Amino acid sequence: MIHLYWCFAVFWSFIHGATIPPVKDGEMELKMVHVVWRHGDRSPTTTYNADPFQEDSWTFGGGGWGQLSPSGMFQHLQLGKKLRNRYVNTGNSTYNFLPAVYDQKTMYIRSTGINRTLISATSNMLGMYGQDGYGSTAGIDFPDAVGWPRGFVPIPIHTVDYDSDHIGNMDSDCPRREWLWNLAQQSDEMKAWRSSSSVRSVFNNLTALVNQKWSLEDFWVVPDALFIEQIYFNETLRQKNLWFTDDFYNQIVAVNDQIYMYEYGIFNKTVTMQNLNIGLELLKIRSGPLMNDMIDRINKKSACTYKKNETGCNWINGLKYFVYSAHDETVYSVLVALGLERFAIIPHGYPLYSAAVVVEYWRNSTDNNDYFKLVYHKQSGDDFTVMTNEIEECDRDYCRMDVLEQVAKKLKPDQPIDQWCLVTESSGSYSISISFLSFLIVIYNFFLL
Repeated sequence: MIHLYWCFAVFWSFIHGATIPPVKDGEMELKMVHVVWRHGDRSPTTTYNADPFQEDSWTFGGGGWGQLSPSGMFQHLQLGKKLRNRYVNTGNSTYNFLPAVYDQKTMYIRSTGINRTLISATSNMLGMYGQDGYGSTAGIDFPDAVGWPRGFVPIPIHTVDYDSDHIGNMDSDCPRREWLWNLAQQSDEMKAWRSSSSVRSVFNNLTALVNQKWSLEDFWVVPDALFIEQIYFNETLRQKNLWFTDDFYNQIVAVNDQIYMYEYGIFNKTVTMQNLNIGLELLKIRSGPLMNDMIDRINKKSACTYKKNETGCNWINGLKYFVYSAHDETVYSVLVALGLERFAIIPHGYPLYSAAVVVEYWRNSTDNNDYFKLVYHKQSGDDFTVMTNEIEECDRDYCRMDVLEQVAKKLKPDQPIDQWCLVTESSGSYSISISFLSFLIVIYNFFLL
C-alpha cells in the first residue's frame, strides 16, 4: 500500500511539473516565455455615420460593438492548442517546458480590460489546458459534477483598468502622446504627405461619399469597419454602398497604414521639434512600457536564478509563462520596437486576428550569458516562425539579451509612465523643472530644521 502511494505521489508530482527536466537546445536552456497576442475576430468597435451596418447589425458575442465572435473564440482555441504543442510537457511537444496539467505557479495571464481580450484569453487557455484528455483530474482540477464540461480547467485572467493600462492598451489616457502626435502633424513630412494629391483625393472622396470628415487619428474607423463587413456582409455591403470597390478600399487602407506608421514614430527621416526626436518620443510612449515590463521580468528571473542574495524571488522562481492578451497595436508595438514593422501583414499594415509575438528567454550554460529567441505567429492557421535573425543586431536564432535590453533602455520613458504621460513639454525642460523643484524642497526643509 505504501509502495503504491509513493508511486502515485511521484506520478502526481511529475504531471504537475515538479520533475520536468530542463529544456535544452545544445548549450541553451529555456527559462521563460513571454507571449503578446491580439484578440480574435470581432465586430467593429464603431463605424461611420452613414454605414448601413450600425450596432444592431452585430448580434454575436453578446451583441454590439467590439465583441469577440465565435470565429474569434475558435481562433484562440486553436492558438492555445498550438502553444500547448510547443511548450506543454506532453512528451511530443517542441519543448516539454510547462507542466501537462495547469500549475498556477508557472503561468500568469494578463489581459486588457475589454471583453474581446478577456474572452480571447479564456478561449486560448481552453485550448492549452481545458480539453478532456489533457490529463487533468475531476475533483482536483475541475468539479466532478454533472453540467461541468469534462476537462475544463478555469484559469485566472488578470486585468487592470483599461484607460490607464499603458502596457497593453496603446490608446490609454496619455496627454503626452496626444501632444506629441499634434506636434508630429505639424512636421514638414506629415504636412507634405497629407497634402499630396493621392492622400487628399482619398480624404475628399470619402468625405463626399459618407458626408463625414475625418481627423487622422480617427480615420481607422472606416477601413476597420469595411474590413469586417466584407467578412460578414460582403454582398450586401456592395449592394448598399455602390461606391465601395476593391480599388477604393485598398486606397483607404494604404492611407490608414501610413497614419499608423506615423503614430508609432516611423518617419522617413528624423523629425525634430521643440528639441525632441518626435519619432523616438512617440515610440517611448507606445512601446516603452511593454518592452521594459518584459525585460524587467526577464532580468529579475535571471538575477533570482544566478545571483546570490537576491530578494523577492518566490514568485518569479516558479514563473515560466507570461501572457499579454491585448490588441493589434500591442503586437505591433513589439514589432516596431525591434525594427520589424515590415512583418505586419496585409490587408492591413498591422497584425491580424490572433497574431502573436513570442519572446523566449534562454540561458547559455557555456558562457553563462542570457539570450532570447523571437517567434511570430502571423495569423490564425499559421505555424510559429523564428525571426530573431531579422533583427538588425542579430544574425542567428538566438540573440544576446543585451540587444533586447538596449532596445528597452532606449524606449524607456523618462519617468514612470503614469507620470510621464502627464508631461506635455520637452524632456529636457521637464528634467530642469524637476531639478529646480528638488532644489526648492531641499532649501525649504533646511529652513524647517
